[in-house]
Amino acid sequence: MTDEFLTLFGDPAWADARAVSTIKQKFFDRWIRHGIIAGLGVGFTVPYFRLLNRVHVKGDRLLHRLPKKNVVFLSNHQTYFMEAIAFFDVVYVRRGFPLENPFLRFSAAEETMKKNFLISFLKKAGGVTLKRSFREGGVTINRAVDVEGASRVEEAIASGWLLHFPAGTTQHGAPLRPGVAQILHRTRALAVPVRVDGFRDLLLHRQLPGRVFQKCSLTIHSPLELEKFYAAPYTREAGQQVLEELARYIGDPDDHGSPHERPHHRHQSQSPDK
Repeated sequence: MTDEFLTLFGDPAWADARAVSTIKQKFFDRWIRHGIIAGLGVGFTVPYFRLLNRVHVKGDRLLHRLPKKNVVFLSNHQTYFMEAIAFFDVVYVRRGFPLENPFLRFSAAEETMKKNFLISFLKKAGGVTLKRSFREGGVTINRAVDVEGASRVEEAIASGWLLHFPAGTTQHGAPLRPGVAQILHRTRALAVPVRVDGFRDLLLHRQLPGRVFQKCSLTIHSPLELEKFYAAPYTREAGQQVLEELARYIGDPDDHGSPHERPHHRHQSQSPDK
């Protein structure tokens, strides 16, 4: 490195300016986040989910008993963002949590967040992006795991609540990806299954909502019991067992139209591929 480089980066004034710039950016991002969530609540979720359609929510009282950090909500996936918006509505509007406590985010494929300006804007509300190793642009691929994306997901879990979609696609009947079990084991997170139904029926064209007088449901189940899974070293077999247990709550109905069998001791309750 040159002396000029060392002098510049060792300059306390430069370091202070960088710190101030970072603080300003964080403040601006938080202000934008607050504005998006408040605007969606007043201008979209209340009229669209309460008046023009009906979203039946079950199990949301559980939310007040959860810690404010290290919680991941694992949901099936029907649309790009409708169920995520509905979940934000449950947390911040219906249940009245402060916007920063818990700090709720949602995961999304990096390619999806770049589709248009509106989707990119929604990222400011709490989007956490990662590159899928198995699919891109509607085409099946096979590439290395996005380590940086996985790190962002784990950081989002550690610092608050994350709504995550283990199937990684809106395609009906898609299997749950094994990476979610690895993320759970590394973070030791409280894993809460969430089942959504009927949100595809809200779509008017592709991923554009607009249909009215539809009935949807969002069911929040009790956390998975993962103490033994976390206490032992990770194995593929143990990870597969976690996925099978999770699928009992959020898996799509089988080819015969019958839903997966779900335990009774817990709370119960086609869009283009993502």
